[in-house]
Order: sequence, then C-alpha cells, then structure tokens
Amino acid sequence: MAKKKKRPRQRPPVASRPPARDGQAAGGAPGSGAARGGANIERRERKEEARKAREAERRRARRAASLRRTFTAFGIAAAAVAAVTLYRSFQGPNDIPRPAIRAAEAAGCTTVEQPEANPQSALHLAPNQPYDYKDRPATSGYHDPSPLPPTPKVYDTQPPETRAVHSLEHGAVFIYYLPEANGGLPQTVVDRLATIARGDRATFLAPYPDLTPETALTLTAWNRRQSCPVNAAQAGDGLGPSNAATIANGFVTAFECTWNAPENGSSPC
Repeated sequence: MAKKKKRPRQRPPVASRPPARDGQAAGGAPGSGAARGGANIERRERKEEARKAREAERRRARRAASLRRTFTAFGIAAAAVAAVTLYRSFQGPNDIPRPAIRAAEAAGCTTVEQPEANPQSALHLAPNQPYDYKDRPATSGYHDPSPLPPTPKVYDTQPPETRAVHSLEHGAVFIYYLPEANGGLPQTVVDRLATIARGDRATFLAPYPDLTPETALTLTAWNRRQSCPVNAAQAGDGLGPSNAATIANGFVTAFECTWNAPENGSSPC
C-alpha cells in the first residue's frame, strides 16, 4: 500500500509590529528616545553654564587676589618710607660728617656751639611784637607766634628774626651771610648756598647785615650755631663755593628736622 505523504505543518504567522508612533522609538516605550535625548541636551547645557560660572568666579578671585597683593605691596612700601622718615625725625642731632668737619677746620670756622641764651620752647610774643635778642643771630628764646612760611627758601633781605627763631624751634636751619657789599661773602659763594637752600625742605638762606667778617657765614639751628670768617674766601682759599657748600650740608645733615628742635615735625619739617 502506498504511504501517504505528510504535509508540512504551517507555522502561525508572526504578528507584525505596528509602526512606531510619533515620539516612540522602535521597540521602546512611547516617547523614551526623544525624551532622553532632550534631557541629555538640557543637562549638558546646565553643566556648561555651571562650568562657565565657576570659571568666571575663579577669574574674579584671581583679579581680586592680584589687586590685594598690589595694594599690600604699596602699603608696605609706604609704611617703610614713613617708618624711616619717623625714625630719622626722632633722631638728633646727627653727627656732622667728617668732610664737613675738615672743610670747617680748613676755613677757620668755629666748632658748633650751644649758645643757650634761652633754649626753652613755647616762649611766644604777641604777633609782630619786636624783640631785642642779646645773642645774635638768635638760635632760641622768645619768638613770634607764627613761623616763617615754607617758601621762599632764599631771601634777598633779612626776614623777621622773631619768626625765624620760631622756624628754628620747628627744626629749620638758617644759613645767614654777610653780603659782599658789606665786606662779606662773594656772590659765587652765596649762589652755591642758595642751591642748597632751595633743594632742602627746611633750610633757608638770608642776608644778615649785622654779621662781621669773622662771622660772615653763620649757620643756625635751635640752640646751635657755627660761624666762618670771610678772609679765606677773599683769598680764594678755604671758604670758596665748594667748601662753603660742604660745611653747610654737614650742618643741615646734623640738625635739619631732627629732635634737636623741641617742636620738630611742624612746618617747615
């Protein structure tokens, strides 16, 4: 008997997947792919904004630190200058430099003396009240309530001595000279001394007609005085412009704006 051929079983048809709808990735939940992509972009943007904010804050911090360092450096420098100035102002008198001592000896000058006529401070007269100083040029004693102004530094005529003494009380130095017309210093010496006065903060130059040829150059500070004769200058030896400048600069170094003066620090110091 002929065998019957078996017919192959038909498999059930595979159900076709419906097409993905808008906002739904194939094989995924509705909206998951697009939503995840949008969220990632937003997160990246937020991270980028945060990074930029942190970088801007770091730049501001660096600028602030740089400014603080700059201001601190300026502050330290200013404080150092002020400390040196204050330290120097509380010293005094200073030593007269050796070159000035040698120049004074060569010119026949006196040593620096302390007249001590009346070295007390705050001995005020009435404004513009005249006063007869027994020891001249005066270096201390009664004086006008107002010192001389800080300028001019070089006078063509003698300023009021009562006001000059008040300036000495504040730490000033006066370079007095006997004019050449009165048998005093040659103009070349006076011109050199004028340069010193104009270059210092509290040194003044003025004629003093009551000086003598023996005291033709007289330097004064509070209760300090040094005099030099004119004869060496006339002979072209000893008290020429160079030596006169060395002597004057040495006196200024020793006494200008130091606590040799009882009210140092007031104008012009």
